[in-house]
Amino acid sequence: MLISMTGYGKAEILEKGSKYFVEVRSVNSRYSEISLKCPKYIYSREYEIRDIVKQKISRGKVNLLITKDESDNSNHEVSLDTGGLKKQISIIKEIKKKIGSKEKVKLEHILLFSDYFIQDNEEAVDEEEFKMVCDLINKALDEMIDMKKREGSFLEKDILERITQIENETEAIIELGRSRVAEERRIFGEKLSAFLTDRSIIDDKRLEFEIMLLIEKMDITEECVRLNSHLEFFRDSVNSPENVGRRLNFLLQEMNREINTIASKASDANISQKVSLLKEELEKIREQIQNIE
Repeated sequence: MLISMTGYGKAEILEKGSKYFVEVRSVNSRYSEISLKCPKYIYSREYEIRDIVKQKISRGKVNLLITKDESDNSNHEVSLDTGGLKKQISIIKEIKKKIGSKEKVKLEHILLFSDYFIQDNEEAVDEEEFKMVCDLINKALDEMIDMKKREGSFLEKDILERITQIENETEAIIELGRSRVAEERRIFGEKLSAFLTDRSIIDDKRLEFEIMLLIEKMDITEECVRLNSHLEFFRDSVNSPENVGRRLNFLLQEMNREINTIASKASDANISQKVSLLKEELEKIREQIQNIE
């Protein structure tokens, strides 16, 4: 089952006069990237939050937003770290001195560093609140995963249809290849007879050997067999319960290699035309695979 890397989920709850809201978005990425934005006191549990996401999302760029909106701010206090404030003012003055600035220190300059000396009275999230936040994160992630699965099912249907098309075209190429080898052998024999008037001076066994070497260079059966093998493995991987985005990318590279070899060997217009169709379908599949987890 294929799962898209693109998805969205959210969850919210009103608890003790505060509204907690969790939003999670996921977009394409070759690797696993997690971006977290949340209140400072919750950020102290960053690693645990990241682990929750990693357990459910194996690949993609995930943006997780956690907000807390307090309808009653009477108990929400901030305090001024006077020592920290003095230190920041001292640093600003030192910077002025270093760069030779005569500009006066203004309130706006100091407020730029407010995060360093204005402190929230809550230093860390308590266990009960954190458990509730984790439940919201899991709920939002589950909603996003459902969306990713729905989109993945559409991608899977499209990709498998294209794989079937490639299989059908490959079978047609095999048949064209067989008839082409027989025709090339006939043409080669006719041309040789036209140039040689005395066949007695030719070693028939040697001639047959040379013809077989020529035919082997033209034969595309082996490449078609390997291509079909990759197609079969690709189909099995799509139906696998695992997240197989990277594996499918590798198989596409192998398919492309076999198709290029067929193209280099083909000297037949019909085969060349079908090879072009294979490449078109493969490129469309490649575009779809970029969105698979």
